[in-house]
Amino acid sequence: MWNKAMWVGLPRSEAERCHILHGDMTGRFAYFRLELDLMESGVLTLQICANSRYRLWVNGVSVSSGPCKGDLHRCYYETVDVTEHLKVGKNILAAQVLYMDHYASVHQQDDRAGIQSVLTPGGGHRLAVEGQIHGENGAILADVTTGEADWRVFLDGSRYLTSNEVTSCLGAVMETADFGKYPYRWREPDFDASSWGKPEPLEPVGTDGFMERVGLLRRFPMRERPIPLLYETPREFLIARRAKNGALILDAGEETSGYPVFHFHGAPGSRVRVVYLEKFTGDGIRKDDAEHGDYDGITDILILNGDEVTFEPFWYRTFRFIAIEMDEAAVKLLSASYRETGYPLAVESFVESSEPWVHEVWELCVRTLRRCMNETYMDCPYYEQNQFPMDTRLQALFCACVSRDERLTMKALEDFHCSISPDGLVHGRYPGSYQQIISTFSLHYIFMLEETWRRSGDIVPFRRYLPDLDRILAYYDSKIGPEGLVGRLGYWEFVDWHPKWAEYGGVPGALTAGPSTIINLMYAHALERAAVLWEAGGRPALAAEYRARKAAIMERVQTLCWDEKREMYREGPDYAEFTQHAQSWAVLDGLATGERARTVLRHAMEDKDVLRVSFSTSFEWFRALEAAGLYDLTKPDIARWAALPGEGSTTCPETPEDSRSECHAWSALPLYELVRTIAGINYADGSVTVRPDLSYLPDLRGQVVTPAGVVKFDYRHEGDGQICVLTVPENMTIRGFADDNTKMIVRRV
Repeated sequence: MWNKAMWVGLPRSEAERCHILHGDMTGRFAYFRLELDLMESGVLTLQICANSRYRLWVNGVSVSSGPCKGDLHRCYYETVDVTEHLKVGKNILAAQVLYMDHYASVHQQDDRAGIQSVLTPGGGHRLAVEGQIHGENGAILADVTTGEADWRVFLDGSRYLTSNEVTSCLGAVMETADFGKYPYRWREPDFDASSWGKPEPLEPVGTDGFMERVGLLRRFPMRERPIPLLYETPREFLIARRAKNGALILDAGEETSGYPVFHFHGAPGSRVRVVYLEKFTGDGIRKDDAEHGDYDGITDILILNGDEVTFEPFWYRTFRFIAIEMDEAAVKLLSASYRETGYPLAVESFVESSEPWVHEVWELCVRTLRRCMNETYMDCPYYEQNQFPMDTRLQALFCACVSRDERLTMKALEDFHCSISPDGLVHGRYPGSYQQIISTFSLHYIFMLEETWRRSGDIVPFRRYLPDLDRILAYYDSKIGPEGLVGRLGYWEFVDWHPKWAEYGGVPGALTAGPSTIINLMYAHALERAAVLWEAGGRPALAAEYRARKAAIMERVQTLCWDEKREMYREGPDYAEFTQHAQSWAVLDGLATGERARTVLRHAMEDKDVLRVSFSTSFEWFRALEAAGLYDLTKPDIARWAALPGEGSTTCPETPEDSRSECHAWSALPLYELVRTIAGINYADGSVTVRPDLSYLPDLRGQVVTPAGVVKFDYRHEGDGQICVLTVPENMTIRGFADDNTKMIVRRV
């Protein structure tokens, strides 16, 4: 592992050839190519990293993209087995490297836009590869190590990433490719690279003994990739049709992410616009109505050269539809396909019911979750592609319902831990080249830490994060005002995308007049979660301090924000607004219990002026109804998801109505509800608990994965009661909770 490899970069001659000034390399591509002749079959597992991003092909086959997203203190590398792609004779290793200087990113609307979710330490185009090809007898057939092997490099001064108002300050990018200027066949075996220059050796990849002894760090502190490689699966478009403007529309059948591959032939200078779409828009039309809808979106521009050419974007695209706009008298589309990509999530749970919406919504939510998992969790794959603590906390909960794979969740916790700012808050999105603080999102980081620890049952991997709790909560404590409540936090105090808060950017309007009940109750909840973690970590005195601070907040909210006439909590001491959010948190914090809990929740549902939760904040609303014994009242809310397929959705949108993003994993809540509450299967403290709730389903069957194994279940109503049949592993510890009307049968295999 990184024994001999050198970082190699561009020689000065490449910049001079392209007439590029020093410091103007950001957003440009460099192509690294290695030719090898093998006399016999060989085996090759290599390590690879690049600055800032790379894609690697072996003999024309895409085998890896990376490096895995890190930051200035964590430069990840990939280990890739490429043996199956080698052949006897001539072999080509080809790496396309994009360099981005995040300090140059301002508005992301220049001709060489950066990918905002990628954060690297500068230093120009770099490639690092280490590996040797071994024959059957173990002999070394060839060396692919940079600094040793005969790599060649070419700086492309013509092909670049772009952005506009659609993607400004977000993660997605667009691309312009002029086939008359760039060597589009550079990955093919018969391409002549004899005129390409040799890359310049820069510095060793690994540290030497002296550096380790005195604590000197390389600019790129190398770490092994902590998550599996992304998959790439060949796919075909299901159907082609015409838009009302005459554009050719390719339909993938569902929202997906991948690398489209287009083969064109066109007259020199002819242009093609490739527009990637989540949906069509227009009054009264379905989202999948290509014939009557309008569209706009992320767009690649291709300029053809008269030959047959192939275009494949460097960065993946997310789409349900692709609109190809071209002059068909001058341009022919010869073929189109794509390679679907994403995190290799192994879904082990499933549910079925005679109620049709159950299967439809389950598939909708699983697809949403998959699309929003890449090298990090993402809020949405189409526009933003960023990892936000609020979104990620919910995604991690939903992932745990269907899979035992916690690797992406553990990486997310490490990411947020590494993002903590000097004042104690985690970044609002991380990793990323823009620094952004969303002050309420630090509380979601605490929620996520406690929930992930509970699933694991082992505090040891989480000890390093516990000091983060005190820094975050100390920041909140410093914002307590004369009323004894947290006031303005600074930065972005986002809670929910409610239309009434639109002018404040999703921030409760109460903050314009004083403290927000929602934010104070969220803070109280975080104090309790942190107390539980510190108790597990062996610091009971600190846990007691947190609980005392929670009690003080709760007393102030009860005294200042309870409205006796409305029998609900106001959204501020002197702010006569009522929200489902505040009532939810009051129940979850234990401020409203028993009959009062049921009263505030019923008022929050029935009173017309109460602000409703959106998809993003429905989780706490559902948990409050469950805690109060009113879970059957979630049926109207679930109906919002059940209606989505009929609107033409194949994933869950960011908000119930007028959504900008059609795929947003914080909206995949029904996964949790079907598994954890309706099927009622949960895992904690080494055992599985089963407490089903068929309030509004005639039956439910399927299986749920837990850390202790798979639980198969079959529930149905019978007479005035219900029968619940469970099939579990022989050694599983299981606790079933059933009332007088429920018969529970447990079978062991």
